[in-house]
Amino acid sequence: MAETLLTPELLAFVGKPMWDAETSLVREDDILRYQEALGDPMIVRGADGVLIAPPLFLPAFHHGGTIGDDGRRRKPGEYDLPVRVKRRLMAGCGVEFGVPIRAGDTITASTTIESMTEKQSSKGPMLLLVTATEYRNQRGELNRIERWTVIRR
Repeated sequence: MAETLLTPELLAFVGKPMWDAETSLVREDDILRYQEALGDPMIVRGADGVLIAPPLFLPAFHHGGTIGDDGRRRKPGEYDLPVRVKRRLMAGCGVEFGVPIRAGDTITASTTIESMTEKQSSKGPMLLLVTATEYRNQRGELNRIERWTVIRR
């Protein structure tokens, strides 16, 4: 029988942050540039006159970090998972929306490992890793959750 990828050491990472949380201020100019790039002429303001961003808008987060052996930029605080399969493939993304992002908000993004599943392919074992990134404003209100599935093989 083949050795499993899902070791107790690896499973201990489920529910843990993938890297340091990041925070960014939302500027009105950033929202307007985003809309211009999309060709979106609809400007929406709340009753208080504050610009409301389109649903898929995110402010720029500065990642910093270093470049890993695989050529991918590592975010500050990111760690390598102790898994023997190293190749990565993005397998999908789902988004749940909460309150809209508004100019002047400070958005904090935090990513955790939500689940890990092992599957067998014709080329051997692979790991399906699901991460959840929550975006919250300065009031703690959820703006959105992105769930990304990554295949490691």
